[in-house]
Amino acid sequence: MIQRRDRGDITDLSINDEITGRPYQKIAITKLCERFNEKHRRGLLVMATGTGKTRVAISLVDILTRNNWVKNVLFLADRTSLVHQAKINFNKLLPSLSVCELSAGEKDYNARLMFSTYQTMINYIDAEDKQFTSGRFDLIIIDEAHRSIFNRYGTIFDYYDSLLVGLTATPKD
Repeated sequence: MIQRRDRGDITDLSINDEITGRPYQKIAITKLCERFNEKHRRGLLVMATGTGKTRVAISLVDILTRNNWVKNVLFLADRTSLVHQAKINFNKLLPSLSVCELSAGEKDYNARLMFSTYQTMINYIDAEDKQFTSGRFDLIIIDEAHRSIFNRYGTIFDYYDSLLVGLTATPKD
């Protein structure tokens, strides 16, 4: 956490076209990086259903990792199917990073990318023997943020000291 105070700006904004190639995706990634460079710790990505929010999140992790801004990432979703789907996509597009799907009972606590439902993560936070410290994750990505970020799962975001990026959809219309 102390090292985060003195980190430089995100300067390498090169985006892997195989992950995100659409111009609006690149703009979204650039805007999130600019926001973090301005010392904001939270960002919200609002994109229509089917426009590649997960791919934008994967590119963001790629850029932040290359710029030494993040090492450990937590991806949260409200359903196990969304968690599993995200894990598959991250693993396919960022194969060099180790992954663990906590909600599926996996226990690789040293993995760089963790995937979990909100309830599973609450159980980890509430446990007597804490598996994760408050500084364990450098970035938390919240899928379908409009559904859960303000309710009882807000304690997750209070517990962890990390950058937060919410993903949410708008109707196609």
